[in-house]
Amino acid sequence: MKTRHKFTTYLLIVILPLIILSIIYWRHLDKSIQKERQEQAEWAGSVYRDYIDQVIGETKKKLELLSLSSSVLYMDDNRTEHLMKWIMDTDPRYAGVYWINMDGVSLSGTNKEFYHYYLIEQADINRAIITQRAVVAKGKALNNSGINHFSIFAPILDHEKRAHGFLLAQIRLDHMEKILNILIPDQTLKLKTSDNIRVLGMNETISRHSEWVDVPLSEVDWTLSVKKPDTLNTNNMNVFLMFVFFTFFFTHMIYTAVEELNVRREEKKQKVLIERQKIDFVGTLAASTAHEIKNPLTGIKGLIQLLVEKHPEEQDQFYYSVIMKEIDRINSIVSEFLILGKPMARDLSIFDVRSIIAELRPIIESEARYFNMEVTWHIVKEPIWVQCTKDQFKQIVLNTAKNGFEAMKDGEKLSIRIYHEKDHAKIDIIDIGQGLNEKEIGKVFDPFYTSKKEGTGLGLFVCKRIIESFNGTIQLASKPLIGTTVTISLPLVTKHP
Repeated sequence: MKTRHKFTTYLLIVILPLIILSIIYWRHLDKSIQKERQEQAEWAGSVYRDYIDQVIGETKKKLELLSLSSSVLYMDDNRTEHLMKWIMDTDPRYAGVYWINMDGVSLSGTNKEFYHYYLIEQADINRAIITQRAVVAKGKALNNSGINHFSIFAPILDHEKRAHGFLLAQIRLDHMEKILNILIPDQTLKLKTSDNIRVLGMNETISRHSEWVDVPLSEVDWTLSVKKPDTLNTNNMNVFLMFVFFTFFFTHMIYTAVEELNVRREEKKQKVLIERQKIDFVGTLAASTAHEIKNPLTGIKGLIQLLVEKHPEEQDQFYYSVIMKEIDRINSIVSEFLILGKPMARDLSIFDVRSIIAELRPIIESEARYFNMEVTWHIVKEPIWVQCTKDQFKQIVLNTAKNGFEAMKDGEKLSIRIYHEKDHAKIDIIDIGQGLNEKEIGKVFDPFYTSKKEGTGLGLFVCKRIIESFNGTIQLASKPLIGTTVTISLPLVTKHP
Protein backbone atom coordinates (compact mmCIF):
# COMPACT_ATOMS: atom_id res chain seq x y z
CA MET A 1 0.00 0.00 0.00
CA LYS A 2 2.84 2.36 0.92
CA THR A 3 4.67 1.54 -2.32
CA ARG A 4 1.53 2.25 -4.32
CA HIS A 5 1.11 5.57 -2.49
CA LYS A 6 4.73 6.51 -3.27
CA PHE A 7 4.26 5.63 -6.93
CA THR A 8 1.10 7.76 -7.11
CA THR A 9 2.90 10.66 -5.44
CA TYR A 10 5.87 10.31 -7.81
CA LEU A 11 3.50 10.19 -10.77
CA LEU A 12 1.65 13.34 -9.67
CA ILE A 13 4.69 15.38 -8.63
CA VAL A 14 7.37 14.27 -11.11
CA ILE A 15 6.09 12.38 -14.15
CA LEU A 16 2.88 14.27 -15.00
CA PRO A 17 4.35 17.77 -14.45
CA LEU A 18 7.42 16.76 -16.46
CA ILE A 19 5.26 15.59 -19.38
CA ILE A 20 2.92 18.60 -19.24
CA LEU A 21 5.71 21.18 -18.88
CA SER A 22 7.75 19.49 -21.63
CA ILE A 23 4.77 19.60 -24.01
CA ILE A 24 4.09 23.25 -23.15
CA TYR A 25 7.75 24.21 -23.57
CA TRP A 26 8.06 22.24 -26.81
CA ARG A 27 5.04 24.07 -28.22
CA HIS A 28 6.48 27.38 -27.09
CA LEU A 29 9.85 26.49 -28.57
CA ASP A 30 8.25 25.31 -31.81
CA LYS A 31 6.19 28.49 -32.01
CA SER A 32 9.26 30.66 -31.52
CA ILE A 33 11.18 28.57 -34.08
CA GLN A 34 8.35 28.90 -36.62
CA LYS A 35 8.27 32.64 -36.00
CA GLU A 36 12.03 32.84 -36.44
CA ARG A 37 11.85 30.78 -39.66
CA GLN A 38 9.08 33.03 -40.97
CA GLU A 39 11.03 36.19 -40.13
CA GLN A 40 14.24 34.80 -41.65
CA ALA A 41 12.46 33.82 -44.87
CA GLU A 42 10.70 37.20 -45.04
CA TRP A 43 14.00 38.99 -44.52
CA ALA A 44 15.71 36.94 -47.26
CA GLY A 45 12.72 37.56 -49.52
CA SER A 46 12.92 41.31 -48.93
CA VAL A 47 16.63 41.32 -49.83
CA TYR A 48 16.01 39.32 -53.02
CA ARG A 49 12.94 41.37 -53.91
CA ASP A 50 14.84 44.64 -53.55
CA TYR A 51 17.62 43.41 -55.83
CA ILE A 52 15.26 42.02 -58.53
CA ASP A 53 13.11 45.17 -58.40
CA GLN A 54 16.27 47.24 -58.66
CA VAL A 55 17.44 45.38 -61.79
CA ILE A 56 14.03 45.63 -63.46
CA GLY A 57 13.47 49.24 -62.38
CA GLU A 58 16.88 50.43 -63.53
CA THR A 59 16.48 48.63 -66.86
CA LYS A 60 13.04 50.17 -67.40
CA LYS A 61 14.33 53.66 -66.70
CA LYS A 62 17.35 53.16 -68.94
CA LEU A 63 15.23 51.85 -71.82
CA GLU A 64 12.65 54.63 -71.44
CA LEU A 65 15.40 57.23 -71.41
CA LEU A 66 17.10 55.77 -74.48
CA SER A 67 13.79 55.41 -76.33
CA LEU A 68 13.36 59.20 -76.20
CA SER A 69 16.41 59.71 -78.42
CA SER A 70 16.10 56.50 -80.39
CA SER A 71 13.44 57.91 -82.72
CA VAL A 72 16.14 60.18 -84.19
CA LEU A 73 18.46 57.22 -84.78
CA TYR A 74 15.72 54.92 -86.04
CA MET A 75 16.81 55.06 -89.68
CA ASP A 76 20.58 54.98 -88.96
CA ASP A 77 21.44 51.31 -88.49
CA ASN A 78 25.14 51.87 -87.76
CA ARG A 79 24.57 54.39 -85.03
CA THR A 80 21.73 52.32 -83.62
CA GLU A 81 23.86 49.16 -83.41
CA HIS A 82 26.70 51.15 -81.88
CA LEU A 83 24.36 52.49 -79.19
CA MET A 84 22.98 49.04 -78.36
CA LYS A 85 26.49 47.54 -78.21
CA TRP A 86 27.55 50.30 -75.83
CA ILE A 87 24.56 49.55 -73.57
CA MET A 88 25.39 45.86 -73.42
CA ASP A 89 29.12 46.38 -72.86
CA THR A 90 28.56 48.73 -69.94
CA ASP A 91 26.18 46.43 -68.05
CA PRO A 92 26.96 42.68 -67.57
CA ARG A 93 23.34 42.01 -66.61
CA TYR A 94 22.26 42.11 -70.26
CA ALA A 95 22.34 39.12 -72.61
CA GLY A 96 21.45 41.30 -75.58
CA VAL A 97 19.85 44.59 -76.71
CA TYR A 98 17.64 44.78 -79.84
CA TRP A 99 15.64 47.13 -82.01
CA ILE A 100 12.13 45.71 -82.55
CA ASN A 101 9.50 46.73 -85.10
CA MET A 102 5.78 46.98 -84.41
CA ASP A 103 5.28 43.29 -85.24
CA GLY A 104 7.72 42.21 -82.54
CA VAL A 105 10.45 41.26 -85.04
CA SER A 106 14.06 42.26 -84.34
CA LEU A 107 15.58 44.58 -86.94
CA SER A 108 19.03 44.98 -85.41
CA GLY A 109 20.87 44.37 -82.20
CA THR A 110 23.94 43.03 -80.45
CA ASN A 111 23.50 39.47 -81.74
CA LYS A 112 22.92 39.09 -85.48
CA GLU A 113 21.65 35.53 -84.98
CA PHE A 114 18.45 37.02 -83.53
CA TYR A 115 17.81 39.33 -86.48
CA HIS A 116 14.32 38.96 -87.95
CA TYR A 117 13.15 36.82 -85.00
CA TYR A 118 9.91 37.30 -83.16
CA LEU A 119 11.14 38.43 -79.76
CA ILE A 120 7.91 39.95 -78.40
CA GLU A 121 4.43 38.48 -78.23
CA GLN A 122 1.47 40.52 -79.42
CA ALA A 123 -0.10 40.65 -75.95
CA ASP A 124 3.04 42.24 -74.54
CA ILE A 125 3.17 44.70 -77.48
CA ASN A 126 -0.38 45.79 -76.75
CA ARG A 127 0.46 46.39 -73.08
CA ALA A 128 3.43 48.57 -73.98
CA ILE A 129 1.41 50.60 -76.52
CA ILE A 130 -1.43 51.17 -74.04
CA THR A 131 0.78 52.15 -71.09
CA GLN A 132 3.47 53.88 -73.24
CA ARG A 133 5.91 52.63 -70.60
CA ALA A 134 8.53 49.92 -70.43
CA VAL A 135 7.07 46.49 -69.66
CA VAL A 136 8.41 43.04 -68.76
CA ALA A 137 7.68 40.27 -71.25
CA LYS A 138 5.97 37.21 -69.81
CA GLY A 139 8.09 34.13 -69.22
CA LYS A 140 11.73 33.47 -69.93
CA ALA A 141 13.65 32.46 -73.04
CA LEU A 142 16.87 30.72 -74.08
CA ASN A 143 19.10 32.36 -76.67
CA ASN A 144 21.46 30.62 -79.06
CA SER A 145 24.33 30.99 -76.59
CA GLY A 146 22.46 28.89 -74.03
CA ILE A 147 21.78 31.83 -71.71
CA ASN A 148 18.42 31.94 -69.93
CA HIS A 149 16.94 35.41 -69.81
CA PHE A 150 13.76 37.43 -69.61
CA SER A 151 13.05 40.55 -71.64
CA ILE A 152 12.15 44.14 -70.85
CA PHE A 153 11.22 46.52 -73.66
CA ALA A 154 10.09 50.12 -74.00
CA PRO A 155 8.12 51.72 -76.88
CA ILE A 156 9.84 54.25 -79.15
CA LEU A 157 7.39 57.14 -79.45
CA ASP A 158 7.29 59.96 -81.99
CA HIS A 159 6.34 63.55 -81.19
CA GLU A 160 2.66 62.56 -81.35
CA LYS A 161 3.18 59.80 -78.76
CA ARG A 162 2.68 57.06 -81.33
CA ALA A 163 4.82 53.95 -81.12
CA HIS A 164 6.82 53.01 -84.20
CA GLY A 165 9.17 50.47 -82.62
CA PHE A 166 10.59 49.08 -79.40
CA LEU A 167 13.93 48.97 -77.61
CA LEU A 168 14.41 45.57 -75.90
CA ALA A 169 16.95 44.35 -73.33
CA GLN A 170 17.44 40.72 -72.34
CA ILE A 171 18.25 40.24 -68.59
CA ARG A 172 20.63 37.36 -67.85
CA LEU A 173 19.16 34.99 -65.26
CA ASP A 174 22.51 33.32 -64.57
CA HIS A 175 24.04 36.67 -63.62
CA MET A 176 21.03 37.44 -61.42
CA GLU A 177 21.30 34.03 -59.72
CA LYS A 178 25.00 34.61 -59.05
CA ILE A 179 24.31 37.94 -57.34
CA LEU A 180 21.46 36.46 -55.31
CA ASN A 181 23.75 33.68 -54.08
CA ILE A 182 26.31 36.27 -53.03
CA LEU A 183 23.70 38.28 -51.12
CA ILE A 184 22.46 35.27 -49.10
CA PRO A 185 24.26 31.97 -49.82
CA ASP A 186 22.49 28.60 -49.85
CA GLN A 187 19.00 30.07 -49.77
CA THR A 188 16.28 28.28 -51.74
CA LEU A 189 13.95 30.41 -53.84
CA LYS A 190 11.58 30.33 -56.82
CA LEU A 191 10.54 33.19 -59.10
CA LYS A 192 7.27 32.75 -61.01
CA THR A 193 5.08 34.88 -63.22
CA SER A 194 1.41 35.59 -62.56
CA ASP A 195 0.66 32.65 -64.92
CA ASN A 196 2.75 30.37 -62.67
CA ILE A 197 5.54 30.16 -65.24
CA ARG A 198 8.85 29.46 -63.54
CA VAL A 199 11.43 32.16 -64.30
CA LEU A 200 14.17 31.39 -61.81
CA GLY A 201 15.00 28.68 -59.29
CA MET A 202 17.91 28.47 -56.88
CA ASN A 203 19.15 25.66 -54.59
CA GLU A 204 15.90 23.74 -55.10
CA THR A 205 15.47 20.23 -53.68
CA ILE A 206 12.43 17.97 -53.91
CA SER A 207 10.66 17.86 -50.54
CA ARG A 208 7.01 17.43 -49.63
CA HIS A 209 7.41 19.24 -46.34
CA SER A 210 8.95 22.44 -47.64
CA GLU A 211 7.34 25.64 -46.39
CA TRP A 212 7.52 28.82 -48.45
CA VAL A 213 7.03 32.53 -47.93
CA ASP A 214 5.67 34.42 -50.94
CA VAL A 215 7.00 37.93 -51.55
CA PRO A 216 5.39 39.92 -54.42
CA LEU A 217 7.63 42.10 -56.60
CA SER A 218 6.91 45.79 -57.04
CA GLU A 219 8.12 46.31 -60.62
CA VAL A 220 6.32 43.36 -62.19
CA ASP A 221 3.40 41.08 -61.41
CA TRP A 222 5.63 38.21 -60.35
CA THR A 223 5.93 36.31 -57.08
CA LEU A 224 9.16 35.45 -55.31
CA SER A 225 8.87 32.34 -53.10
CA VAL A 226 11.54 31.84 -50.43
CA LYS A 227 11.85 28.54 -48.59
CA LYS A 228 11.78 28.63 -44.80
CA PRO A 229 14.84 27.15 -43.06
CA ASP A 230 14.53 23.55 -41.94
CA THR A 231 13.15 22.99 -38.42
CA LEU A 232 15.63 20.26 -37.49
CA ASN A 233 18.23 22.11 -35.49
CA THR A 234 20.65 20.48 -33.05
CA ASN A 235 20.80 23.60 -30.88
CA ASN A 236 17.03 23.66 -30.48
CA MET A 237 16.98 20.00 -29.49
CA ASN A 238 19.79 20.62 -26.98
CA VAL A 239 17.82 23.49 -25.45
CA PHE A 240 14.75 21.27 -25.13
CA LEU A 241 16.72 18.41 -23.57
CA MET A 242 18.30 20.81 -21.08
CA PHE A 243 14.84 22.06 -20.14
CA VAL A 244 13.61 18.49 -19.64
CA PHE A 245 16.64 17.69 -17.48
CA PHE A 246 16.28 20.72 -15.22
CA THR A 247 12.51 20.24 -14.99
CA PHE A 248 13.03 16.62 -13.96
CA PHE A 249 15.67 17.69 -11.42
CA PHE A 250 13.39 20.39 -9.98
CA THR A 251 10.28 18.18 -9.78
CA HIS A 252 12.36 15.38 -8.25
CA MET A 253 13.60 17.79 -5.59
CA ILE A 254 9.99 18.75 -4.85
CA TYR A 255 9.09 15.06 -4.61
CA THR A 256 11.98 14.49 -2.20
CA ALA A 257 10.84 17.44 -0.07
CA VAL A 258 7.25 16.16 -0.05
CA GLU A 259 8.39 12.68 0.93
CA GLU A 260 10.53 14.16 3.70
CA LEU A 261 7.52 16.16 4.88
CA ASN A 262 5.37 13.03 4.80
CA VAL A 263 7.96 11.13 6.83
CA ARG A 264 8.11 13.91 9.42
CA ARG A 265 4.31 14.12 9.52
CA GLU A 266 4.11 10.35 9.98
CA GLU A 267 6.73 10.49 12.73
CA LYS A 268 4.81 13.28 14.43
CA LYS A 269 1.58 11.31 14.09
CA GLN A 270 3.25 8.24 15.57
CA LYS A 271 4.65 10.34 18.39
CA VAL A 272 1.21 11.79 19.15
CA LEU A 273 -0.27 8.28 19.02
CA ILE A 274 2.38 6.97 21.41
CA GLU A 275 1.80 9.89 23.78
CA ARG A 276 -1.94 9.31 23.63
CA GLN A 277 -1.48 5.61 24.33
CA LYS A 278 0.83 6.51 27.18
CA ILE A 279 -1.75 8.91 28.61
CA ASP A 280 -4.54 6.37 28.20
CA PHE A 281 -2.43 3.77 29.93
CA VAL A 282 -1.58 6.09 32.79
CA GLY A 283 -5.21 7.17 33.06
CA THR A 284 -6.38 3.58 33.21
CA LEU A 285 -3.72 2.78 35.77
CA ALA A 286 -4.66 5.84 37.83
CA ALA A 287 -8.36 5.02 37.75
CA SER A 288 -7.73 1.45 38.94
CA THR A 289 -5.18 2.22 41.67
CA ALA A 290 -6.00 5.74 42.89
CA HIS A 291 -8.33 4.66 45.69
CA GLU A 292 -5.99 1.88 46.79
CA ILE A 293 -3.23 4.47 47.11
CA LYS A 294 -5.37 7.18 48.71
CA ASN A 295 -6.92 4.95 51.37
CA PRO A 296 -3.59 3.81 52.87
CA LEU A 297 -2.33 7.38 52.66
CA THR A 298 -5.33 8.58 54.65
CA GLY A 299 -4.65 5.94 57.31
CA ILE A 300 -0.95 6.75 57.42
CA LYS A 301 -1.70 10.46 57.69
CA GLY A 302 -4.07 9.84 60.62
CA LEU A 303 -1.52 7.71 62.45
CA ILE A 304 1.18 10.31 61.90
CA GLN A 305 -1.16 12.91 63.38
CA LEU A 306 -1.53 10.74 66.52
CA LEU A 307 2.24 10.38 66.74
CA VAL A 308 2.60 14.14 66.47
CA GLU A 309 0.35 14.55 69.49
CA LYS A 310 2.04 11.71 71.40
CA HIS A 311 5.64 12.86 70.81
CA PRO A 312 5.87 16.62 71.21
CA GLU A 313 9.69 16.68 71.19
CA GLU A 314 11.12 19.17 68.73
CA GLN A 315 13.25 16.66 66.81
CA ASP A 316 10.33 14.24 66.49
CA GLN A 317 8.06 17.04 65.35
CA PHE A 318 10.58 17.90 62.60
CA TYR A 319 10.61 14.31 61.32
CA TYR A 320 6.81 14.13 61.43
CA SER A 321 6.51 17.37 59.46
CA VAL A 322 8.79 15.97 56.75
CA ILE A 323 6.70 12.79 56.60
CA MET A 324 3.45 14.80 56.40
CA LYS A 325 4.91 16.96 53.65
CA GLU A 326 5.89 13.92 51.59
CA ILE A 327 2.46 12.35 52.18
CA ASP A 328 0.84 15.55 50.90
CA ARG A 329 3.13 15.43 47.87
CA ILE A 330 2.15 11.82 47.14
CA ASN A 331 -1.49 12.76 47.56
CA SER A 332 -1.06 15.67 45.14
CA ILE A 333 0.58 13.44 42.52
CA VAL A 334 -2.19 10.84 42.85
CA SER A 335 -4.77 13.61 42.44
CA GLU A 336 -3.09 14.74 39.20
CA PHE A 337 -3.14 11.18 37.92
CA LEU A 338 -6.84 10.97 38.74
CA ILE A 339 -7.48 14.14 36.75
CA LEU A 340 -5.33 12.75 33.95
CA GLY A 341 -7.47 9.64 33.85
CA LYS A 342 -10.70 11.67 33.83
CA PRO A 343 -9.82 15.11 32.42
CA MET A 344 -13.26 16.13 31.20
CA ALA A 345 -15.10 18.66 33.35
CA ARG A 346 -18.21 17.50 35.18
CA ASP A 347 -21.32 19.46 36.20
CA LEU A 348 -20.47 22.69 34.40
CA SER A 349 -22.07 25.75 35.95
CA ILE A 350 -22.16 29.45 35.16
CA PHE A 351 -19.94 31.67 37.31
CA ASP A 352 -18.69 35.23 37.40
CA VAL A 353 -14.92 35.00 36.95
CA ARG A 354 -14.51 37.89 39.38
CA SER A 355 -16.22 35.94 42.19
CA ILE A 356 -13.94 32.92 41.65
CA ILE A 357 -10.87 35.16 41.66
CA ALA A 358 -12.16 36.89 44.80
CA GLU A 359 -12.16 33.50 46.56
CA LEU A 360 -8.66 32.75 45.26
CA ARG A 361 -7.20 36.17 46.05
CA PRO A 362 -6.31 35.52 49.72
CA ILE A 363 -4.67 32.20 48.82
CA ILE A 364 -2.59 33.72 46.00
CA GLU A 365 -1.55 36.67 48.18
CA SER A 366 -0.57 34.23 50.92
CA GLU A 367 1.59 32.36 48.39
CA ALA A 368 3.13 35.69 47.38
CA ARG A 369 4.10 36.45 50.98
CA TYR A 370 5.53 32.95 51.29
CA PHE A 371 7.76 33.59 48.25
CA ASN A 372 8.49 37.17 49.45
CA MET A 373 6.85 38.68 46.37
CA GLU A 374 3.97 40.99 45.45
CA VAL A 375 0.80 40.59 43.40
CA THR A 376 -0.94 43.35 41.44
CA TRP A 377 -4.57 42.94 40.36
CA HIS A 378 -6.34 44.48 37.38
CA ILE A 379 -10.00 43.42 37.37
CA VAL A 380 -12.82 44.98 35.36
CA LYS A 381 -15.86 46.24 37.25
CA GLU A 382 -18.58 44.56 35.17
CA PRO A 383 -19.39 40.83 35.62
CA ILE A 384 -17.70 38.28 33.36
CA TRP A 385 -19.85 35.16 33.07
CA VAL A 386 -18.33 31.84 31.97
CA GLN A 387 -19.29 28.17 32.13
CA CYS A 388 -16.86 25.97 34.05
CA THR A 389 -16.27 23.86 37.14
CA LYS A 390 -15.26 26.16 39.99
CA ASP A 391 -12.82 23.85 41.77
CA GLN A 392 -10.98 22.91 38.59
CA PHE A 393 -10.87 26.54 37.45
CA LYS A 394 -9.42 27.53 40.83
CA GLN A 395 -6.82 24.77 40.50
CA ILE A 396 -5.74 26.06 37.07
CA VAL A 397 -5.36 29.70 38.18
CA LEU A 398 -3.62 28.74 41.41
CA ASN A 399 -1.16 26.36 39.71
CA THR A 400 -0.36 28.94 37.04
CA ALA A 401 0.20 31.69 39.65
CA LYS A 402 2.41 29.34 41.67
CA ASN A 403 4.51 28.59 38.55
CA GLY A 404 4.95 32.36 38.14
CA PHE A 405 6.14 32.77 41.75
CA GLU A 406 8.61 29.90 41.34
CA ALA A 407 10.03 31.50 38.18
CA MET A 408 10.80 34.88 39.86
CA LYS A 409 13.25 36.14 42.47
CA ASP A 410 12.58 37.72 45.85
CA GLY A 411 10.87 41.09 45.71
CA GLU A 412 9.60 40.75 42.13
CA LYS A 413 5.98 41.28 41.16
CA LEU A 414 3.31 39.02 39.62
CA SER A 415 0.50 40.69 37.65
CA ILE A 416 -2.99 39.21 37.19
CA ARG A 417 -5.40 40.83 34.72
CA ILE A 418 -9.09 39.90 34.43
CA TYR A 419 -10.95 41.37 31.43
CA HIS A 420 -13.08 40.47 28.44
CA GLU A 421 -12.25 40.81 24.76
CA LYS A 422 -15.03 40.48 22.17
CA ASP A 423 -16.91 37.32 23.17
CA HIS A 424 -14.25 35.78 25.42
CA ALA A 425 -13.19 36.19 29.04
CA LYS A 426 -9.43 36.65 29.48
CA ILE A 427 -7.17 35.94 32.46
CA ASP A 428 -3.54 37.03 32.04
CA ILE A 429 -0.97 35.85 34.61
CA ILE A 430 2.29 37.72 33.99
CA ASP A 431 5.63 37.10 35.67
CA ILE A 432 9.01 38.77 35.10
CA GLY A 433 11.07 35.66 35.68
CA GLN A 434 13.74 33.95 33.62
CA GLY A 435 11.37 33.14 30.76
CA LEU A 436 11.51 30.26 28.29
CA ASN A 437 13.10 29.79 24.89
CA GLU A 438 11.17 28.71 21.79
CA LYS A 439 12.11 25.07 22.20
CA GLU A 440 10.82 24.99 25.78
CA ILE A 441 7.62 26.85 24.84
CA GLY A 442 6.82 24.14 22.30
CA LYS A 443 6.99 21.45 24.99
CA VAL A 444 5.41 23.02 28.09
CA PHE A 445 2.00 21.50 27.39
CA ASP A 446 3.40 18.05 26.57
CA PRO A 447 2.74 15.35 29.17
CA PHE A 448 5.64 14.39 31.45
CA TYR A 449 7.73 17.40 30.37
CA THR A 450 9.07 19.47 33.26
CA SER A 451 11.97 21.80 33.98
CA LYS A 452 11.60 21.38 37.75
CA LYS A 453 13.60 18.91 39.79
CA GLU A 454 10.54 17.57 41.61
CA GLY A 455 7.88 18.16 38.93
CA THR A 456 5.71 15.45 37.40
CA GLY A 457 5.33 17.16 34.02
CA LEU A 458 1.55 16.85 34.25
CA GLY A 459 0.51 20.23 35.70
CA LEU A 460 0.20 22.36 32.56
CA PHE A 461 -0.91 19.37 30.50
CA VAL A 462 -3.80 18.75 32.92
CA CYS A 463 -4.62 22.48 32.94
CA LYS A 464 -4.80 22.46 29.15
CA ARG A 465 -7.08 19.41 29.12
CA ILE A 466 -9.42 21.00 31.67
CA ILE A 467 -9.55 24.38 29.89
CA GLU A 468 -10.30 22.63 26.59
CA SER A 469 -13.16 20.79 28.31
CA PHE A 470 -14.57 24.28 29.06
CA ASN A 471 -14.28 25.04 25.29
CA GLY A 472 -11.49 27.48 26.11
CA THR A 473 -7.78 27.84 25.39
CA ILE A 474 -4.61 28.39 27.38
CA GLN A 475 -1.63 30.00 25.68
CA LEU A 476 1.87 30.81 26.82
CA ALA A 477 4.13 33.60 25.52
CA SER A 478 7.64 33.96 26.87
CA LYS A 479 11.03 35.51 26.20
CA PRO A 480 14.27 34.59 27.98
CA LEU A 481 15.25 37.05 30.77
CA ILE A 482 12.04 39.07 30.20
CA GLY A 483 9.26 36.90 31.56
CA THR A 484 6.22 34.79 30.75
CA THR A 485 2.55 35.56 30.10
CA VAL A 486 -0.05 32.81 30.46
CA THR A 487 -3.41 33.72 28.89
CA ILE A 488 -6.54 31.72 29.75
CA SER A 489 -9.48 32.35 27.42
CA LEU A 490 -13.06 31.13 27.98
CA PRO A 491 -16.22 31.84 25.96
CA LEU A 492 -18.54 34.42 27.50
CA VAL A 493 -22.02 33.25 28.47
CA THR A 494 -24.85 35.53 27.36
CA LYS A 495 -27.56 33.88 29.43
CA HIS A 496 -26.63 34.00 33.12
CA PRO A 497 -28.39 34.06 36.51
